[in-house]
Amino acid sequence: MILDIMIKINMIKNRLLNNSRKTIKVVCDIFRKGISLSVGSSINYFPKISIYIFLILILLLSYLYNYHEILFLRPQGIHQWRQCDCLSITMNYYQDNNPFLEPSLHFLGRDGTGKSASDFPLVYYFVAKLWKIFGHHEFIFRLVNLLIFFIGLLAMMKFFEDLLKNTVWAILGGLTLLTSPTIIFYANNFLADVPALGLSMIAWYIFWLFYKTGKPGYFWCSSGIFALGGLLKITSAISFVAVFILFLGEISGILKLKNNDKTFARPLLQIIPFLIVTGILVTWYVYVDNYNKTHNHGLFLVGILPIWDLDTNQINDIFQGFREQITRSYFHRSMHIFLFISFVLILVSYKKATRWLYVLTVIISTGILFFLLLFFRPLKQHDYYVINLFIHVPVILVTFMDLLRKEYPVVFRSLIFQIVFVALIIYNISFANEKMKERYSGWMNENYQAYMYRFENITPYLRTIDIMPDDKVLCLPDGSINISLYFMNQKGWTNYSTDLDSSKIMGKINQGADYLFIYIDTLYNNKNITPFIKHKIGEYNDIDIYDISGFRDE
Repeated sequence: MILDIMIKINMIKNRLLNNSRKTIKVVCDIFRKGISLSVGSSINYFPKISIYIFLILILLLSYLYNYHEILFLRPQGIHQWRQCDCLSITMNYYQDNNPFLEPSLHFLGRDGTGKSASDFPLVYYFVAKLWKIFGHHEFIFRLVNLLIFFIGLLAMMKFFEDLLKNTVWAILGGLTLLTSPTIIFYANNFLADVPALGLSMIAWYIFWLFYKTGKPGYFWCSSGIFALGGLLKITSAISFVAVFILFLGEISGILKLKNNDKTFARPLLQIIPFLIVTGILVTWYVYVDNYNKTHNHGLFLVGILPIWDLDTNQINDIFQGFREQITRSYFHRSMHIFLFISFVLILVSYKKATRWLYVLTVIISTGILFFLLLFFRPLKQHDYYVINLFIHVPVILVTFMDLLRKEYPVVFRSLIFQIVFVALIIYNISFANEKMKERYSGWMNENYQAYMYRFENITPYLRTIDIMPDDKVLCLPDGSINISLYFMNQKGWTNYSTDLDSSKIMGKINQGADYLFIYIDTLYNNKNITPFIKHKIGEYNDIDIYDISGFRDE
């Protein structure tokens, strides 16, 4: 009796197990079918139309981020100071016809010429020429920078697509940078950092074409574009250094970048672009250093601000500020987590990952660490300093996706994984959009909204009170180099060079300052200002204007 019961129990158990196995098999079959539907070559790889889809998505995101209105805004928001520096150089090319290698500012500096340089002025000079044709419109400047960046995103998307043979992942990877608050703010702006990043992405795509085809023209072209990026911002040269290390690794026999062939098959000829680009970069930055020392040294950073020059308290303070920047400005925490996990998985899969992509990821990562040590001081507040380090993001993504494609195709083709990543992108887009609004309506734009906007339309009024374009002015208490001067389109000085010190103010008068502008009433409580406010000649938008030429020493 008991034996019969046990036999029946075992039979039921076996049936249940068989049914469970069948159920699991059915689920797996359904999952596999779902995978095949989501990533079949005819469904997920459509290179002929990928460009159009990607451009439509970029335009939709641009509309969401209010680019169509921001395009026509005056320089404002965080780091308005640096924005106006870029515009000032461009304006001086436009109205003064400065030689290409002699950029200058509205801020006249210690020698009274305004001559100072930092970035290679190609974009500034080009925009100035466009202004000659179409007139002085700041939106042209924004548009040029934006187009360079968008072309860079498009090139990176095509790199992903050609390597992964998967358009969906290529589009998602290409859109990732457009979920960073820092990137989307400076892309539609005046700084050279994002265009330099865009050039790096273009150069990487062309280098990929060289890697794939071996055609030397691609290598020369990519080297030239890497050089342009490095001239605009030296930090973007991290990519070119990475290519050089790949070159050295292969010709020395340490690295094998291809299974059956060499990437750099003619090293004696292919070392020439490296030498030329290095020579160009060194020549430019030596020229800039000498140019600034001759005229106005110290207005722009041409050097390093390393961590070892700081004490422990300073390091801790900057590090805390940098941590806040990472979570507030670079990406949402969720994207940081995804990228970190991807990076770790790449590192532990060194035997499985594509060799040259793995080495590239390690080189770029190491380069970033060196950069952070060399330029540690500005990391607390200057988010734009790290923009060209964002090349790390597409490098990690393409290496990680390629690893999944080769070693974990089920995950790579998984519809669920794609949906999760799409959700991650959408969430980060929402986060970036909120942060974008803060940069134009929150505390980051307080100085412009409270004070600096008053200078925007003052120029016609100045002519009515006989202040001419060549007259030199002093604007207090503007602590920037060019904000008020650029808006007025008047050359002169700001509080950056006087510190509200009466002797320094007198020095600027003797250098040629004829008029004093005061736009904050509390400044009148400063005794150092009192001697210079005897001859008021005008007032505009709560900006008081004084003639101070009479104080000049004979």
